[in-house]
Amino acid sequence: MKEVIELVPTDKILEIVLDYLHTDSEVHELLSYIHSEKFPKIHTIVEHLQEYKEVSAFMCMFLKPQSDRENVCLVLTVV
Repeated sequence: MKEVIELVPTDKILEIVLDYLHTDSEVHELLSYIHSEKFPKIHTIVEHLQEYKEVSAFMCMFLKPQSDRENVCLVLTVV
């Protein structure tokens, strides 16, 4: 599995994600929703799902270099 993960261009993916975070209006709407009063309740429910914990741990474990791992794990934590 590690060999497959190494084929994923994490630098390029992070670049694309950050570009959307800075420029896309729909992403801005999503971020507004995330910061709304409704979202924390939903987030708490999802955060306790085993599936969410497994996906988060998997993604954070295999990303490299360290700077990419921290950025993506931060996004996963916020969402």
